[in-house]
Amino acid sequence: MSVRLLAALAATALAVATPSVGLTADETLAQPIFDQRAKPQDVAEAYPKAAFAEKVSGDVDLDCTADASGRLSDCKVTSEEPAGRGFGAAALALSAKERVKAKDAAGVPIAGRRFERTYSFLAPGDSNADWMAKPTAAQLLGVYPVAARRKPPANARATIACKVNVEGFLRDCKVVQQVPENMGFGAAALQLSSLFRMKPKIRNGKPKETEVTIPVVWSGFENMPQPAGPANTLVLDPPWASTPSSAQVRAAWPADAKGATTGQVVLRCDLNKTGGLTSCEVHSELPAGKGFGKAARSLAPAFKVSFQPDQVKTLGDYTVDVPFHFRDPTGPDNRKITAPKWIRTLTPEGMALVYPQAAMKAGVNTGLGVVACVVDTQGALTDCQVRREDPAGLDFGAAAMEAVKLMTMNPWSKEGEPLDGLPIVLPIRFNWQPDPAPPPVAAKP
Repeated sequence: MSVRLLAALAATALAVATPSVGLTADETLAQPIFDQRAKPQDVAEAYPKAAFAEKVSGDVDLDCTADASGRLSDCKVTSEEPAGRGFGAAALALSAKERVKAKDAAGVPIAGRRFERTYSFLAPGDSNADWMAKPTAAQLLGVYPVAARRKPPANARATIACKVNVEGFLRDCKVVQQVPENMGFGAAALQLSSLFRMKPKIRNGKPKETEVTIPVVWSGFENMPQPAGPANTLVLDPPWASTPSSAQVRAAWPADAKGATTGQVVLRCDLNKTGGLTSCEVHSELPAGKGFGKAARSLAPAFKVSFQPDQVKTLGDYTVDVPFHFRDPTGPDNRKITAPKWIRTLTPEGMALVYPQAAMKAGVNTGLGVVACVVDTQGALTDCQVRREDPAGLDFGAAAMEAVKLMTMNPWSKEGEPLDGLPIVLPIRFNWQPDPAPPPVAAKP
């Protein structure tokens, strides 16, 4: 049984802070708490006059440290777009007006530690990524780590870094920081990412992909009663044995979705003994009232999780969150596969089997074969063609064609879309390790 959330939790304090736009934070960088930020008037005064007159927006990333009093110091421009318009100098001037607290969210002194600070100078009509939908308190509790329930920590938090695409959906999220560590709050924040929806970054009147860091805070949960009984393990992006096809998803576009171009839904489901979805509930739906939740539930029977025979007894211990990203079927589909999740890939033994004999005879121990394929409904690669091989004439292209027969990707993306019918180009690097020469046989006396 999955954990059911109580309506009384709506009063629980939660904090999903305004995203910070800029470079994806590195784990070694500090995460300061700002005590004083530059005011809109300060930004307006620092805005380069020529750029303002031409209605040009600017974005600057600084690498800074702080002194014992919290002043930003030793700031350096690491990124300036567009360059040469004075935005870097304007950002450095603004950094002098800001202060950070003496300690970061983990209680570690901030003085002397490097961190990143981003400044945006926005021309009329341009904007940064901003919130459209945040998780509710009930949803925050729904991913609360089991390891933290016995003794909930005060003000637990996690920071994740994500890319926001031109439609406002998050992708490629990763954990930057979690407090306390090793209790699962970073993984919990990642589980929430499918519920987020943001207005995309706008530059020159057009949406543009950007990167954001998002702090998620579980505030007040230490004083709330925690769910009793066994808790199902929540699974994201499982290996799928079957999923709805692109044609099925297009056909499920709701008739009530007039005026909408996209829809976002997350179903929370249990698993039956065959790996199918059961007891699915609409966990989030945006926009609401347009029929997207009903459309997602109509597609649920087409999903089946891939599992080993010895796992059948434990399938009931898991709950699965299934994201859906609906697109208007009358619009163009310009999607590209950028980061596939491989369910089956080439092993060293498989590489040895397909390594070209012509290369071995020529004494060549490494090579490259590039193939272009199309993904089918099970995540297999079909309609493959050789694009390139290096060195040429040693059958590395043919070897790559054999290699892709052994590879399968997850046919449903982490963002919630079917991948069948999409093209993908795969460069496959081959390496051959010849058997070591046997040691010389000692001569008999």
